[in-house]
Amino acid sequence: MSEPTTQIFHGRTTGNRIATYFAATRPAFLTASLFPVLAALAMVWGENGELDFFLAFLTLLNIALIHSAANVLNDYFDARNGSDENNTQRVFPFTGGSRFIQNGVLTLNQVFRLGVGLMVAGIILGLVMVVLQGPLILGIGLLGVMMAVFYSAPPCLACKGLGDIVIATCFGILPVIGTVYIQSGEILPTALWLGLIIGCYVAAILWINSIPDIEADRMSGKLTLPVRLGEKLAAYGLPLWFIAGTVLIVLAPLPAGSYLALLAIVPAAIASKALLDGKVMPAIPLTLATHASVCILLTVGFLAMLGS
Repeated sequence: MSEPTTQIFHGRTTGNRIATYFAATRPAFLTASLFPVLAALAMVWGENGELDFFLAFLTLLNIALIHSAANVLNDYFDARNGSDENNTQRVFPFTGGSRFIQNGVLTLNQVFRLGVGLMVAGIILGLVMVVLQGPLILGIGLLGVMMAVFYSAPPCLACKGLGDIVIATCFGILPVIGTVYIQSGEILPTALWLGLIIGCYVAAILWINSIPDIEADRMSGKLTLPVRLGEKLAAYGLPLWFIAGTVLIVLAPLPAGSYLALLAIVPAAIASKALLDGKVMPAIPLTLATHASVCILLTVGFLAMLGS
């Protein structure tokens, strides 16, 4: 896949401008937030035998808006601190940002306005869900929004080595707990276990994506954990995240269908071996595939309980 250019995203027509702003949200990576919500919905549906599809749609739309906003604002703040500009070892489209700013397709102000607009839309939809389902959603949503913004905005939690925990929480624990609460009106222990499992695999995506960015992040003062460890030691972090997720699948008091997710050990092992051998490609897409596999297999496993 080639980086965005002004030849492709010329902005001379309304359709092209819409396509430009849509592409700037990095929609291909929304699976990292949408799949965990689908797994949570499947768990509720499998256990209760029913699902509110309207609320499910609102939940998916809300997480898509917040995730898109976080992607765009991350581009803005990484452009401000210079980490994307200095990233000569990027593996596009996985690392180094969307390149819309660096390649002159969009200005800093345009990207900032897009990010803020998406975040405001997500907040408004979140408030609608608070009215429908109660004030607890407000606390979950507010925490998620703050972590998504301050992941890269000053004081920049990622710069302090907290990015992996933030991402595991924002795209694992909080959306799963929130989704289950919206459907059931309860915060269930099973939701926390499911959120922790998925959080490990989401964190694995951030971890491996941070490895090619080590030099650029170090130059800009973005001291992620891979930066602090160095490329050689950081490579061992990927299998550790996978091992943690696998152990949680085995230990979690989830329905038996969740064990289907253990099949994701296959892409996880291949990704880990590739990275330890110094091959970032194909380790990055295999890590994305591992996360997707876990979520899809959990979804299938939970739905298999319907009618049982």
